[in-house]
Amino acid sequence: MADVTRERVHTRTITLDGYARSDGLIDVEGEIKDVKTYDFPNAERGVIKAHEALHHMKVRIAVDQELTIKEAEATTLSGPYAICPSANIGFDALIGLTIGPGWRNKSRQAIGGITGCTHITELMGPVATVAIQTLYGEQARQRRRQGIDDTKAHDVSSLANSCIGHAEDSQAALDLAQSRKTR
Repeated sequence: MADVTRERVHTRTITLDGYARSDGLIDVEGEIKDVKTYDFPNAERGVIKAHEALHHMKVRIAVDQELTIKEAEATTLSGPYAICPSANIGFDALIGLTIGPGWRNKSRQAIGGITGCTHITELMGPVATVAIQTLYGEQARQRRRQGIDDTKAHDVSSLANSCIGHAEDSQAALDLAQSRKTR
């Protein structure tokens, strides 16, 4: 790569945390924040200062053991337009949906489009991943606490061929990766 200089001008921070609740549900909290490194004009907010949030949204969902959403809430702390917090009104449309195949489309249909917020909607993919990681991790931790050997307890068939680590034919996956390598 040629010797080039760079100047950071935009930072997006996404934070996701998963929690095991005492009532058996799993909570996932997600936060997305966009900042610029310079001041810039905004028609509705005046001047947005360097490192002041242009976008800052938080979400929380609670899922049961089947990954069905039981609770959902969203908050917009900063947006470029005064109407942005209104996208939170319909966030509870996620309640009753189950995280699984087709999740991104289901969540987009429930909370996206002209009544939603692009940033909150795109956050729902990683939120789902953290819900799955938290639930499966907590289930495994509970089995270990009970003295159950859980090294093969989780059915990973749903992960088959989802990545190189779960490839049913690891040599074929490695060969395919090599064939994609650009020269």
